Amino acid sequence: MSTTKIALVTGANRGIGAAIAQGLAERGLTVVAGARDAGAGEEAARRIGGRSVPLDVTDDDSVREAAARVEQWYGRLDVLVNNAGMRLYQTVLEASESSWDAILGVNLKGYAFCAKAAIPEMRRSGGGSIVNIASVRAAVAGGNMVQYDATKAAVIGLTRGLAYDHAADGIRVNAVCPGPVFTRFHERRAAAVGKTPEEFKQGFGRGTMLKRPGTPREIATCIAFLASDDASYVTASTFFVDGGQSAIDPDSLTPWLQTARL
Repeated sequence: MSTTKIALVTGANRGIGAAIAQGLAERGLTVVAGARDAGAGEEAARRIGGRSVPLDVTDDDSVREAAARVEQWYGRLDVLVNNAGMRLYQTVLEASESSWDAILGVNLKGYAFCAKAAIPEMRRSGGGSIVNIASVRAAVAGGNMVQYDATKAAVIGLTRGLAYDHAADGIRVNAVCPGPVFTRFHERRAAAVGKTPEEFKQGFGRGTMLKRPGTPREIATCIAFLASDDASYVTASTFFVDGGQSAIDPDSLTPWLQTARL
């Protein structure tokens, strides 16, 4: 059985997930990249010198098969990072039953399914760490993303419940709430609204105290800490890695920021 810590990162093929996988690998963990697109997962694994598993977090069978494959390869699972997620830009009046089912399936049920599959493996290894990626939008509204906001707030509740139920198993569970983080997704958003990436980036982070967006690597650094033994006394906590955005009085924001989508 391997003594190196084994981590499974969902949605590891791009954006923050790719940075998380890279950051954990740089710190000596063996990382398994989970991705719904098997080809994208394999490419992510090549970048970090790890392995990949096809993983649809909305499918309980797919999640259990992925966890079983990790156990078969390494004999243990020490770290789970629930990162795979989706966004929808809708008000509650525009949201349909099917869109609610879709976003709840990924952003909440998917996290629960992955935890359900990981916890037995962690118990056998004597404990572990689960890190759930929520969002600053769990605490502050920005408009037109009511489904996303609701699911990310629910992730914090899920985190606390899991932490309480499995503390005796030596399993720590924490949540990380990124603020505005500039990724390739936002490069596409910039093009959609007729802005250059640099123009979009300049406006994107102005709602933070630091007046800039974060980078995927900055989020990944916090997750690496929570996954490590240095965080051995940290559980049921929520970390806002948001440049101070969640602590700002909304009345101080400009009209542009009040309507900006994160």
